[in-house]
Amino acid sequence: MFNSKDNSASNTNARPNTNNSSSKLDTMLGSNTTINGDINFNGKLVLDGRIVGSLKGTQNDDALIVSESGLIEGKVEVANIVINGQIKGDITASGKIEVLSKAQIEGNVYYHNIEMEAGSKINGQLIYQEEDKVGSAQKKEEKKSKK
Repeated sequence: MFNSKDNSASNTNARPNTNNSSSKLDTMLGSNTTINGDINFNGKLVLDGRIVGSLKGTQNDDALIVSESGLIEGKVEVANIVINGQIKGDITASGKIEVLSKAQIEGNVYYHNIEMEAGSKINGQLIYQEEDKVGSAQKKEEKKSKK
């Protein structure tokens, strides 16, 4: 158990590795955790549980990983994101978005760099943004919908 040489082969719930951030894990919300409210974070956040509210990364190299059991109901703004769970809300990413095969997204995705696997589902618009204009297209869409 503790003296095993290689546990990686037996770990079927391995998390994806994001190349744009360090491998250090700053925050993890477990599968039995539900948070109601907005969250600002920096570093790397792994979500196995549920968040009802907006989620915002405060730095340019932040990373959010939404596992297969993870669920976000609200707007997401982060530099880099790996999605294998559910997001019900708009997503804005200034870096890279990885949409894995079990991902289900209901909302618009504002991206600069996106990678999608077969089997992933997006019910919304994919809106490309220039690197220096990330977030501006989303603000324009929000103004249109309020009229």
